[in-house]
Amino acid sequence: MYNLPQSTIVNRVIPKKTFVNQWGANTRMKDHFTNDVVRVEWLAKLAPSTINVADGKEVHEITIFLVPIKDENCPDDIFSFIDGMIPRHTLFILRWGDMTCLHLNYKEWMESSTNTDKTFRIAKTYRSQWIKDTEISLSIEGLTMDAIYETLVRQVAGERIITQSESLREDVEKSTQREMLLKKIEILRRKEAKERQPQKKFVLHQQRIVLELKISKE
Repeated sequence: MYNLPQSTIVNRVIPKKTFVNQWGANTRMKDHFTNDVVRVEWLAKLAPSTINVADGKEVHEITIFLVPIKDENCPDDIFSFIDGMIPRHTLFILRWGDMTCLHLNYKEWMESSTNTDKTFRIAKTYRSQWIKDTEISLSIEGLTMDAIYETLVRQVAGERIITQSESLREDVEKSTQREMLLKKIEILRRKEAKERQPQKKFVLHQQRIVLELKISKE
């Protein structure tokens, strides 16, 4: 299934009440679990104990969830909520009818104020395009857990990560900054199109050109 080695398969349903009652979900999140999620299955565990790879410096285990959902526009914050409770890297396989997509919250370790404990922060959320469930095949490639996680991140993100250097973190940051610039350019373009006063229109045009030049030099 999904190109996952048999040794990694868990196939364990986690009752929704676990998230709702034991993990302190608020009313809005409880509604999401009721209205948007069919069930949550712990599908697989990627770790040195289940696949023949070395432990990573940053990634030690990847938990893969299979989540049948009731609507293709199931909100991201459900999966951010689940991720916030799990001290491991994760991948969500979302299934809607016979269609499937991959959802991944790119997580980074962050030092606590005491420098003795570490917690995760979600730096970026990626979701792939919907395709037929039978066409989904995960890229489980790499000699370490860090390398396998990077491969999965790049698979889910696709063209949203525009560079490929030795640092996944830097590539994610650069791509995120580019996305923000493109959004600003689009906002300026719309304002420029609506503006009737020539002087203000010129100012908006110049601001847009500066940002477009900045992107072209990257």
